[in-house]
This record gives sequence, structure tokens and C-alpha cells, in this order.
Amino acid sequence: MKKMKAHHKMILFFSFAFFISCSQKDEVIPKIISGNLNVTNNALLIHPSFPLYGEWKFTPNVFTFEDTKNTFLVSIPDVPNWNKYNPNRENEGFGIGTYQISVQFPTKQKNFALYLEMIHSDCLVFQDSELIGTFGTVEDETGYMERKPKVVALKNTDKPTTTITFHVKNRFYKYGGIRIAPILGLEESIQETIKTSILLEATLAGGLLFLGLYQLGIYFTRKKVKGSLYFFLFCIFMFFQIISTGSQSLFLLIGKEMGEVVYRIDLFSEYAGVVAGLFYIHCLTKEYINRKIIYGFSFLMLIPITNTIFGPVNYISRFHFYVLCLIIPILLLLFYLIFCYIKDKRSGFVYLGLSVMFLIGSATNDIAHTLMHKSEPMYLNTGLLLFVFFQSLFLSKHISGEIVSAEIKFKDVLFQLIQSEKLSSIGMTVTSVAHEINSPLSAVILTSDSIRENISDFFKQLPQLESISKKSFPFIDSLIEQALVQENLPTGLEFRQKKIIFQKELEQFNINYNEQYADIFVTLGIKEIPKDWIQILIEYNSKALLLLAEKIVNILQGTNAIQSSANRAIKIAQALKNFTHFDPKAEIKTIQLSDSLNQILTILQGSLKHGIDLKTNFFNIPPIECYPDELNQVWTNMIQNSIQSMNGKGKLIIEINQTVLKNNPFAYVSIEDSGPGVAKEILDKIFDPFFTTKPIGQGTGLGLYISKQIIEKHKGIIDVIPTKGNTKFIVYLPYHQKTSLVGNPS
Repeated sequence: MKKMKAHHKMILFFSFAFFISCSQKDEVIPKIISGNLNVTNNALLIHPSFPLYGEWKFTPNVFTFEDTKNTFLVSIPDVPNWNKYNPNRENEGFGIGTYQISVQFPTKQKNFALYLEMIHSDCLVFQDSELIGTFGTVEDETGYMERKPKVVALKNTDKPTTTITFHVKNRFYKYGGIRIAPILGLEESIQETIKTSILLEATLAGGLLFLGLYQLGIYFTRKKVKGSLYFFLFCIFMFFQIISTGSQSLFLLIGKEMGEVVYRIDLFSEYAGVVAGLFYIHCLTKEYINRKIIYGFSFLMLIPITNTIFGPVNYISRFHFYVLCLIIPILLLLFYLIFCYIKDKRSGFVYLGLSVMFLIGSATNDIAHTLMHKSEPMYLNTGLLLFVFFQSLFLSKHISGEIVSAEIKFKDVLFQLIQSEKLSSIGMTVTSVAHEINSPLSAVILTSDSIRENISDFFKQLPQLESISKKSFPFIDSLIEQALVQENLPTGLEFRQKKIIFQKELEQFNINYNEQYADIFVTLGIKEIPKDWIQILIEYNSKALLLLAEKIVNILQGTNAIQSSANRAIKIAQALKNFTHFDPKAEIKTIQLSDSLNQILTILQGSLKHGIDLKTNFFNIPPIECYPDELNQVWTNMIQNSIQSMNGKGKLIIEINQTVLKNNPFAYVSIEDSGPGVAKEILDKIFDPFFTTKPIGQGTGLGLYISKQIIEKHKGIIDVIPTKGNTKFIVYLPYHQKTSLVGNPS
């Protein structure tokens, strides 16, 4: 059986937690029975605060402190309004009434309080007929609409029973009366609950705001992604929904007199959030539904949205339940679309789909309870919390994917830049490289022609040659051996002087053909004539021996020249191949920096040997781990810059050694030229991309920029020391392991 993936476990955990939190817990919550609430037992130890659910005494259409013949029991929250008891059906919902309960408190516990979270009506609160708190303005018909939650402290009393009375007046809502039950409990516990609620709402609102701003940033950087704009709007609307329906969050910023504004913000954000969410999901699932259906629902929602801004409060509340009936099919449509998205396993379907499904589920639950005139249980905040959590996971995964994609794209672009710079470097050195390759190839051609002529002449002269004694062959071997080891053959004046010396020496022994022999010895590069050669020249057929030796030496020297020229051409070609090769997926290799520099110097030899005095100080240092192909580009860029800054004439010093920086060993390569130097005003710009001081067409401005990128990739440092008439670049490359710092020049 396959192991369950981590995100599947997470989904199951939060799903379980969600449904557990959704389950009712009615087993030990104290309830009002026939207008009486008894908390003298230990119920407050289990529930320090709880809603006042149960059978309240209700007297419609009057304010009173005593039961009348019209007093009866109503169940809150099951019967949350008094419309059926209002004689004026045309003015439905707008009336007055009295709610009353009797409470038996524990004798040892004090400091009880009522928490009026949201009564949706104006009211006066009395304890034993004594006014202890107000909510709204019962006496003033023109007073402000109160929405700010309020804590009303109960007076400590020694009476066994306390009567709590609510005189309720409805001025704004179609459904009057106590729609949301007050909360009774210890004042300290209620205050702690409020603080926790504010913290939770602030966290949730902050998370929504962060997600929204992130998507807004994506929209402005990628304007084709309209879904990001709709998601931003949805998060902002939900942000205002949280702080307008929460305990006291929005009222921390505005006064309690702004209750009507808060109410409008509440419903506006609710309606507009549905439309924004609809467009956001549609952007992800366009192929599953015709856009005319989306536009149709949105147009219908535009009417109540406009009403929340310009309509009177009683009209807003009157049509609120009809709007909720319209939102239900929209939520079902969204559920269908996101189900299709998950079914097709689209990008991020797990986290994105789950977050939206939890949100839709919680919103549907709250709307259904509101339509049934029930205030609990409400789970929109829970759904939004899960929405923020799963969206954070989705965005985290999405961002990490974006980073990986950006890194890949950056590597591709850097690869293209390096290749472009290499092509530029090749274009600048192609003439020099062509000449360097052409020279050995020309030598090969000329030498092969000479060998062919020598062999042809040799065979033509064979019939004329006399027999040669076996004793004379050691002379031929010795002559050939000495001739082949000579590297620098004399020319000009030195040739003539050497020939005269040999000629005089041969004349002393009365050897015939001394001038011809002397000419052959100098031509073959003989430094001096051994004594045993003199004896052979006197006794044997010396002329035939010398002619034979000369032909053999010329042929062998020609083959050596061909081999040397071919090796030189191969070396240049191999260096050029290594230089042009670049593998973006190459692995780190261990190399000697001197080998890397020598390859580049071989390629640039044509540019260096005509006016550049090159000096290399390559110390024997430990090999270094690096990307050789990339470092080759660095050396090429820097050496070419030096050659160009000196206009092809000057002194170039290249040094390889090692040092210690911040207690860590580094290898370094310094490239110093006798050019004009770098002006101080452009010193900070030389590593910027596309910055160049060269004429148009002679530089891309990418050489030093790419070099800096490559060195930083190696965790190294590139530094420049400019002085007048001198520029010195130093590249420091770190060793991964500490090595000896003792080096000797090679």
C-alpha cells in the first residue's frame, strides 16, 4: 500500500478539524427554561461565558417590568423576530417589545456581565428594573444606528434571583426583536474572549490583505493575468467583511456613531465579494461554463450592491434575504466549477481547490442559517481562515516554482550572453587565429615539398654514389644525431663566420672539398668537428658520405618540422575548441589555473606576439574546483580588454598565486597591463551590463559584466586597481578546503 503524501495528510487533518468544529456542543451549555436560568451549579466552571439560549418571557408592543396577560414564552434563537405579533403588518418588523429572564447566580461568584455582540435593534438593559446599559437610541428616533459590540456589567447582588429585562425597539430591520442572543458570563472571561476574537480577526484580515496585495503585484507585473486582479478584489472585500462583522475591529478606527456606515460596508463587501470571487473562479475555469452566465449573475448582483451604497437602511435589510437566495445558486455554481478544476488535476488543484471549497462550504452554511433566521452556527471566519492557510500553501508552492523557473531562465539568458560574448571574442581574434593556424600549415606544405625534392634527388644520385664501407656508418650516425638535436641554425653573418672556421680546420688536414664540407656542416647545424670525423674524412669516400648524410638529415629535419607544425596547429585548434565549448549543465571540475590561462594565451598568441611584451608568473599552487568553460571566458574577456587598452603595444603581466582573505585560502589571477588605466568617474560602472568606452561596433559592454557574474557564481571576488598608465584586475577564487600556501614559480 502506497504511503499517504504529506499534503493528503494535511487535507485530512484540516477537514477533520473543520467538521469537528462544525458539530454542535449542546450537552452542558446552560439554557433558559420557562424564563428562568439557573447557574448555581458548576456550569460556569465549564462555560465561563455562554449565549442566552432558551425560553424568554416576551411581551409584545410595550415596555414593561411585569408580566401581563399578553406575556408568553419565545424560544431564542428559534423565533428570532416578532413579526407575527405585530398588529401593523404594513410596518412589518418595526415595533417594540420586552424580553425578560430570571437568573439564579452562585453566591460566591461575582462580576458577571452581558456581552451584546449584535442585537440588530435598539434596546435598554435593566437589572431588577434598574438601567445598567443601552444599545442604540431607544428614545431618539433620529439617533445614530449602533453596531459596536458592548459589554454591560451586572451589579453584584446578594439576592437569590436577579431579573434581567430588555426593552427592545426596532427602527431599521424588517425582522425585529433579539435575533442574536446576548452572552452571559464572568466579565473577565468575556473580555478575554473579545481580545482573542480581535486577535483572530486581525490575523485573518491581515492574511487576506497580504494575499490580495501579492496578487495585485502580480497583476501589475503581468497585466494579462486578470485573475490576479479579481483575486485581489475578493481579498479586499473579505478583509472589510471581517472587520465590519467582527467584535470591535473596525470600531477601533471609527467612532460608534458610524454604525450605519459599518452596516453598509458589511453588506457591500459581502455582495461584492461574491461577484469578485465569481470572476476569479471563472478566469481559472473558462472552458467549463459560458461567460454569459457569469455576466448574468453579476448583473443581478449589481442591483443590491448599488442599494447598499445609495439605498435607505430599511430597504437594504428588507431585500437582504432575497439577495441571499440569489447567492446560494452562485455558490453552487462556484462549487461545480472548482470541482471540475480539481477533477482535471489542474495546476495547484489540491491547495487552490480545497481553499475555495472550504470557503464556499462555510459561506453556504452561514447563508442557509440566516435564511432560516438562525444566528448559529456560523463558520465564515473558519472557512476564511482555512482559505488563507491553503492559499498560503498554494502561493508558497507557486512562488517556489516561479523562482525555479526564473533561475532556469536566468541561466539560459546567461548562457546566451556568454555565447554571444564568445562569438564577439572569436570575431575579434579570428584574423589572429587564422594566421596562427595558417603558419604551421604553410610550413607543413613547404617542408613536404622539400622532402619530396630531396628524396627525388637522392634517388637520382644513387647510381653515382660509390660503395660505402661499414666502418664509415658510425660517422653517418653521429653526424645525423648531432644535426637533429640542433634547434637554432646559424644564419647571415654567423653562418659565414662558422663556415670560415670549419674550412680552415679542414685545410689543416689537407682534406679535399673543404669549402663544400664546411658549408654542409654549418647547414646541418654542427657546432664542432670531432677528431674521429677527421680520420674518416681522410681515409674514406668522404664526399659520398657527406652527401648521403646531408640528404638524410634534410629529410628527417623536414619530418620533424611537419610534426612540430602539425602539433602546433592541433594545439591551437584544441584550445579554440575548449574555448568555444560551453555546457550550461556542466559539473564542477578540478583544474590547474595555469592550464586554463595557457589555453587562452595560445588562442590569442597572434594578438600578443606583435608588440605585446608578455610576462607570466605562474606559481605552482594546488588545483581549484571550478567551471572551466566559464573561467575561460573570464580570462579571454580580461586579456582582450588589456590588449585593446594598449592598442596592441605594451607590457602585459599575468600572475597566478594564492593568498588568504578573512582567514580563508584563495587562489588568485592578476592581469596587469600598461594601458591608460580606468578613470575614477567610470570605475563604478565598468561592471554594469552594456557599459563600454569602446567605439560603436568594437564592444558589447558585456565582457566585464559576464566575468563578474561568473566569478560571483564561483563565490569569488573580482577587483580592479586602477592607476595612471596601469590597470590591474585581480580575480580571487576560493578553495573548498584549506591548502598549503607555499608556492614556487614555475
